[in-house]
Amino acid sequence: MHRRHLLAGLVSATAALAVTRTAVAQPVAAGAMPTPAYLAMATKGGLFLENSARDAYAKTGNPRVKRFARAEVTEQVNLANKIDAVTGGTVAVPVGGGRPGGGLAGPDGLVGGLVAAPLAVAGGVAGAAGAAAGTVGGVLGVPGPGGGAPGGMTSDEQKSQILGRLSGLQGGPQYDAAFVDASLQGHREALMLHGSYAQNGEDPALRRIARSAVPLIRLHISQLSQMQRMMGGAAEG
Repeated sequence: MHRRHLLAGLVSATAALAVTRTAVAQPVAAGAMPTPAYLAMATKGGLFLENSARDAYAKTGNPRVKRFARAEVTEQVNLANKIDAVTGGTVAVPVGGGRPGGGLAGPDGLVGGLVAAPLAVAGGVAGAAGAAAGTVGGVLGVPGPGGGAPGGMTSDEQKSQILGRLSGLQGGPQYDAAFVDASLQGHREALMLHGSYAQNGEDPALRRIARSAVPLIRLHISQLSQMQRMMGGAAEG
């Protein structure tokens, strides 16, 4: 089963995830990032980036944003497929977190059902993807981390709020700026997550995947930062 297919029940943030036998058998080295935590955060963070990009592709009239959104969906699909190949597609995703249509299909090689997923549903499984570089609070009016959330890390609830607010905006300059802000935040978190696992992860195969993901994440951060500057800075909620 693909890790993003719908499952029968909700999976809590602390639920144990199936991992490779190698990862299970290996003792956890001091300071190593646990594989279940990495897989959970990579799945949720990837879904956040993918589903926000789906929405942007459907709404934006900005050719540059549209090209980026398409590239982002492709990035997340490819990364998910690589992780599936190692884990056997056993990473659980809550109901509503699947990729509609699945697979690489649809017009111009886009993922099938690119614009079909309502963000209100996708937001239910979008989660934090590690500590972000720089400030993450206040995106689209969502307060910064609080309660039990680690410093610099957005919670599932905050990601859901961001997706909900993106979903409620009409296409236009304000929407484009809001999408760029949210995606930049998500990519900074992804860089910290995959970069950390590449250095200290338990599973060698997943470490290689994490390491291979970093250059494209860095490229997207550069592209998003440039778009943000051209749009006049961070969007206001």
